[in-house]
Amino acid sequence: MITFLHVKSIKFNHSKIGNFLIGSHILLLETRGVVTNKIRKTPLTYAKTEKGYVVAASYGGRDETPQWFNNLQDNLNYITVENIRMRVKHEIIPLEDRKTYWDELVKVYKTFDQYKERTERDIPLVEFIKV
Repeated sequence: MITFLHVKSIKFNHSKIGNFLIGSHILLLETRGVVTNKIRKTPLTYAKTEKGYVVAASYGGRDETPQWFNNLQDNLNYITVENIRMRVKHEIIPLEDRKTYWDELVKVYKTFDQYKERTERDIPLVEFIKV
């Protein structure tokens, strides 16, 4: 239910209502479901990078990887940031580079550190780069 409301808030007024309700640094990821082939929209907390935007496939610290991560099957995805929709490619951040990116995400949303404590899995980080 919350994700549905997040998506609607971002979709209709990303810069005002969405920021007020769920904070800034939220992007809307559009993927195509691997099984259903339907468009899926997922709000994600991001940190700005030199090349684009980094997000964590944290799933709130659950032991499972979130479905949106599994739907990154190709580079035909879109994100909406500050009411601007753009086509993006994605890169998985290598393990040796994750600390720097993770620290940037924690600056935006401190709860990310709690997510790492809740799970045994390595939480993947994904960078979205405009094409």
